[in-house]
Amino acid sequence: MAVNRLESKYLTLEEGIEMHYVEKGEGDPMVLIPGLTFSWEIFNAQIHYFSKNYRVIAIDPRSQGLSTKTVHGNDYLTHGKDLAKLIEALELENILLVGWSTGNLDAWGYLKQYGTAKVQAVVTIDMSPRPLSPNADDWTEASIEELRTVVSEIFISPEGTRDFFSDYTKEVMLQQPPDPEELEFILDLSAKTPYYVCSALFTNAVFSDFTDTVKKVSENVPSLMFIAEHWADVAEPYMKKISPKTQNIVMGGHLMFYESPEKWNKALEKFLKEGK
Repeated sequence: MAVNRLESKYLTLEEGIEMHYVEKGEGDPMVLIPGLTFSWEIFNAQIHYFSKNYRVIAIDPRSQGLSTKTVHGNDYLTHGKDLAKLIEALELENILLVGWSTGNLDAWGYLKQYGTAKVQAVVTIDMSPRPLSPNADDWTEASIEELRTVVSEIFISPEGTRDFFSDYTKEVMLQQPPDPEELEFILDLSAKTPYYVCSALFTNAVFSDFTDTVKKVSENVPSLMFIAEHWADVAEPYMKKISPKTQNIVMGGHLMFYESPEKWNKALEKFLKEGK
């Protein structure tokens, strides 16, 4: 899968730890945050489309992509602090904050700690603010037994982790079967994060609860959640219940912005023009 190359840039988060990011375009900043184990390249189509009108900045969160791999800080409040350091260093204001999957938690981790003063809109893609819940009607990642299996039996080796993401890509992320080259591209992006970091991030993610943050944010700035079709019957009513002011768009699979970039980009563009 060819990716248009952009200049790599680095921000020192603390001694010995750097965040990698790329940027393109001018205008209001649009910050793109990838999900668990992934890197900026997953947003290639969005970078080149939205950079016509925005300063698009796509990051590799701590321990992902080309950012420093570290055994500490692999949690979403720390990721939120890292994002705050990027925003301060680049002197960003009037930000369009866009997260995908656990990248939502990076965004919510920032918003929980720093508020919306520098943010004009929040766009999240297909992950619940409370991924684990005892309530059967809530939008969750899976059952406690399924999540236990992932942490205790799968994310314990590079091979198990790669097999998980291979199956997840084919069954949940994409609606159309990927060809071998595309699957390899996706798995190689994911494999840049060590399996033990993936396990730490995943565990922190499923035990997170940002429901109050989501509601407060939506009362202050325009907010949008993209929801994959396979669980929309649960996710959409849940979002309407916990955050009535958040707009919802149901579309494609978990990687809808990657699989159907033209459709997704147009939907986001419409929200940015009309939904605010």
